[in-house]
Amino acid sequence: MISKKDIVRIDEYLWEIPKSFRPDMRVPARFYVSEKMLNQLFRDRSLEQLVNTTTLPGIVKYALGMPDMHEGYGFCLKGDTKILSNFGFYLPIKDFQKKKKLLL
Repeated sequence: MISKKDIVRIDEYLWEIPKSFRPDMRVPARFYVSEKMLNQLFRDRSLEQLVNTTTLPGIVKYALGMPDMHEGYGFCLKGDTKILSNFGFYLPIKDFQKKKKLLL
């Protein structure tokens, strides 16, 4: 669970969860909110989802969350982004939905 002690303030509206927060993070997680809005982020799992995004293969520099992020907040992935199946192999995300029933 992420708490305020895990977050570093970069400037007035930019905050960061450092790469050292979790060993599987490839890049830091950065997000833009005012200090007043910060407490609202702890009401759901939006920060956890942002941290999960930092573990994706191919991510560069940092994962970004905007002031309107919320649980279920979508992150854009290219069609050739590989998704790990329950059986241990990867499939491009564009093909996953078509074959989802076969993979579960």
